[in-house]
Amino acid sequence: MDESVHEALAFNEEVEKEQSDRRKTVLNALFAAALAGLWFILSQWGKGMPWWVSLGLVVVCVGAALWVGAQKRDVRAGYRQDPFAHPQPDKKYYFGIILIFAPTFFQTFLEGHMGIAAVVVTLWGLAVFWVLNSGAMDLSTRNTESNKRASDER
Repeated sequence: MDESVHEALAFNEEVEKEQSDRRKTVLNALFAAALAGLWFILSQWGKGMPWWVSLGLVVVCVGAALWVGAQKRDVRAGYRQDPFAHPQPDKKYYFGIILIFAPTFFQTFLEGHMGIAAVVVTLWGLAVFWVLNSGAMDLSTRNTESNKRASDER
């Protein structure tokens, strides 16, 4: 009886993980598309846009970022065994940070060039999707023997 219970629990966890992975991919894609759309709008019509439209776009994007962050949270920091042994960032993490903030460096060069801006922003949106979906920003996978997240070990 005990073995069948463990099999059933393992099956349920596997189904939930598949659904969670799909949901996470969709959330990452939507967030990357929203950021890319925001940067495209700001690079093309940023100076001629009324202040309230700019403020509305920023509020919507910050709200989306907070919502995605709340949905992606796996494990509270208090659940770790040793609160002083926190994971260290690596090259992949720093590369992800640079990719996310890259538009601030080339936004002024894209003003007035709609075709080039569309291509650059699309490539940047795909890069942001990779950063979010690949786990490059997930520090919980760093500096562990098994390279698993804390939430994967139940």
